[in-house]
Amino acid sequence: MNSKRTEITYAKSSHFTNPTDDDTVQCIDKYHVQKNDLMEQIDGRGYSECPARGSLLQLLSAELVPSFDSRILVVGAYAAGKTTLVSNLIGKSIPRERQSTDGIDVYFGKLLFDLKTQKLLKKTKGVHSFPKAIYQKILSYLKSVKVDVIQQTGASSGKTKPDIPDDDVLQKLSKKIDEYAYDNSTERFDDQEVIPIPVLDFAGQIVYHATHQTFITSHGIYLITFNGSRNLNDPLSDREDERKTTILENIRQWVSSILLYSHPDNKDYPRLMFVATHIDLVSQEDVPNKRSQLLNTLSACFTDENIKSHLMLQHLFFVNALNENDPEMKELRECISKTITENPQWGQRVPKQFLILEMMFAALVEEGKHIISLEDAEKMNTQIGVESLSSTELKVFLRIQNICGKMTYFDYPNLENYIVINPTCLIDVLKSIVTAVPSIKSLQRGRLTNSDLTKIWSSEKFSHFLQHEEYFRQLLVHYDILSEMKRYDKESGKKMSVDCYLVPCMITKQNTTTYVERHVKSSKCVGFVFDFRESHVPDAIPSRLIASIISIWNVKRYKDDDLLFSNFVAVVLDRKHDLVVKTEHNTIAVYLIHKDRREMIIKDLASSVRQCLEQNLARISEVYSLSFKSDITTKKYVPFDVKLKSGCLSPDCLLITESLDGIDTEWICDNHGFKTPKSELDIWYTDRTLLRCTDSCQGVLDAVLSMLLNDSQLLRICNSLTKEEVRSLAVNLGITYPEFDAIDTDSTSMLKFYSLRLCREKNKSCKDFVKAMETAEINRHTMCQIIRQAEVLIDLPDKIQILPPSDEMLDKLCLRIGKEWMVLGLELGIEIERLEQIEYETPKVLREVSRQMLYYWRNRDDDATIRELLYALARSGRNPHLIREILENCDSYPNITPVD
Repeated sequence: MNSKRTEITYAKSSHFTNPTDDDTVQCIDKYHVQKNDLMEQIDGRGYSECPARGSLLQLLSAELVPSFDSRILVVGAYAAGKTTLVSNLIGKSIPRERQSTDGIDVYFGKLLFDLKTQKLLKKTKGVHSFPKAIYQKILSYLKSVKVDVIQQTGASSGKTKPDIPDDDVLQKLSKKIDEYAYDNSTERFDDQEVIPIPVLDFAGQIVYHATHQTFITSHGIYLITFNGSRNLNDPLSDREDERKTTILENIRQWVSSILLYSHPDNKDYPRLMFVATHIDLVSQEDVPNKRSQLLNTLSACFTDENIKSHLMLQHLFFVNALNENDPEMKELRECISKTITENPQWGQRVPKQFLILEMMFAALVEEGKHIISLEDAEKMNTQIGVESLSSTELKVFLRIQNICGKMTYFDYPNLENYIVINPTCLIDVLKSIVTAVPSIKSLQRGRLTNSDLTKIWSSEKFSHFLQHEEYFRQLLVHYDILSEMKRYDKESGKKMSVDCYLVPCMITKQNTTTYVERHVKSSKCVGFVFDFRESHVPDAIPSRLIASIISIWNVKRYKDDDLLFSNFVAVVLDRKHDLVVKTEHNTIAVYLIHKDRREMIIKDLASSVRQCLEQNLARISEVYSLSFKSDITTKKYVPFDVKLKSGCLSPDCLLITESLDGIDTEWICDNHGFKTPKSELDIWYTDRTLLRCTDSCQGVLDAVLSMLLNDSQLLRICNSLTKEEVRSLAVNLGITYPEFDAIDTDSTSMLKFYSLRLCREKNKSCKDFVKAMETAEINRHTMCQIIRQAEVLIDLPDKIQILPPSDEMLDKLCLRIGKEWMVLGLELGIEIERLEQIEYETPKVLREVSRQMLYYWRNRDDDATIRELLYALARSGRNPHLIREILENCDSYPNITPVD
């Protein structure tokens, strides 16, 4: 092994930090003893029977082992020549007629990287598959592994002997490697150490984009492909039913999507190359000018330095992919080879348990397994022949494998108990929906029934999904490919089982109705936008947000049309309010419309809608932005800002929310001079109704000052103050900084709550809190607002108040609670520990957490009534009239009758 390779293999940082220099010095004397012990085991166990076993033992005697993982992703518009390019790249027979790609084609083990020569090789013999690619990778590790001082010191970690797998595990794993190495159908690379590089060929049609973010990762090298014989400003398609966009806009979309989805931690990776195809359609003398023209246009399109650092614009590859000997294809391979080794993630070192589990999972895939339970994975973890991973470490392994595209695992309710171990399985699940359009006509309108889905998966190609049909159904719902429609019985208000899903990503039809012209106008609505900081909105984002919206509210019916179109939806909030969400330029625009005039829009409805959509957008981006770190995996989000629209509703007249405080009475937009009242701008941030103190307020009554605050009051204080203010308040109440810092919780809201609860446990009364607030320079009237009890005056008849809340009522109420859900839960008598459990077990979306809390309260107590809910809302600081407003918008309300 040359010195450069040694550095690449063993000097990279990994999840587990390498030993310090002092560790190395302390371990150096033990190394010779350990090496002799190791050699005795190798000589004494009869490893000559299985050639791979000796090398495998050497490799796995270290705690950390090298791991070489990369992937090439070929993306671009349809008919750009991606499939032909991939065929040329991997040595597959080049198609002479255009073939449309269904979803994503993945090639494992057809393109190889030689660690010695640092070059890409085509594999011309043998069947390519995911398991065989894993075996080939391990085989190359065995050829290159050497037991040296660096490995041994890393392996020992202070132990007297390395943790070496037992013979049974070595027997099973090495047998698989040997079977692969000596398979007659397998191409031999005796003098080469080759690593398989998966190649993914993405379909170009917009309808597929909703699924692409699943496979984008910062591990990859991206070939953005386009037809170089055309002008970049030419329309991508002349079809009437397709959205109008240009080739350049499509390229910009892909660049934005890749960088947003992969959420790179390294400023240079992932790397994006540009490949222009169809050079054979350009006359030879025009090629230099055409290349220069294309490069100039691309350079002018991408000027942001953060984006440019990922783009390899120093050279545009202009290829004839139909020609196997095309010189520019050779240059492209050389450039890819160099870029692979320069990635900081190439050759990283991981725990040896990761490698063992990877081989064990590959063996299951080879046996025909597609999915296993988390329980099975935990059991396998105890059978790996070395110290097993902890439950936390196993989750880290699964997340990293998910990021690398080797399996699918999400630590979410309804999904956390299963692992899709065959990487092509998820592709087939997504592909099964898209390819079913010809046979299921309703899919063209974005509709799919349960029976349709079962029919799709009953075909021979997809029949293996039926064994875990509910899991895959929930996976599609999680990805917002399928959107569940809620319906309620008009008599009882109970949820009804609905057989139909909406599939927004399948809808290509544009909005041709007059609804926008007649109702989305200044006199009737207010608006804001989600702005995606200096990048285009990826096609999947609006599609998924729309899917989440229609799982909450019903699509509006307008003149015999459902207002659900490509990148557009209108839903009914209640009898007087509609909500419109649509793509505008580089934003997703949100409009709240009143039936009569905008001044009558309910304030807390607007703020609840904004909270709900913002939370949903964060959840959507979280799915595909798990980031690979040197020591941990962290959750990130696609970056976006909320900007408020001027009353003129122009796409260009936007105000950043931070500027709200600087506006006294109105905002006048520069472009049109339109005056928007401050109250109209504040409507999106009126998160709850506060009972304000008047100038004559004398503060909290003496009788109350001596009382201890209850949990809901403490939580309301936390929701009214920042973390710094709570910290200052707690310190002034006698909590030490070490006590504050010792509170064990990852939640900021719970950190604030437990710090104040600690104060109460030290018998700090309301009077002590008021004095501490004054010392911390917190408005003294804050406590007045926290403890003041509003008198509940509501004109609901008793026969309604004594009824239990219906499903429909609670589902509508959960959208109006917002951040006060835990305060309301405490007022309803739910223990704080149970509320924390609900938050932990539920996806972090306010409406869903609120819904789970309300259902738990109602189902726990047979005597739960609407009256109890009214008083709890009043005690938590919310207007109890909210209940009447919600009931009036429930179809079941006029027909509710008390039980005799």
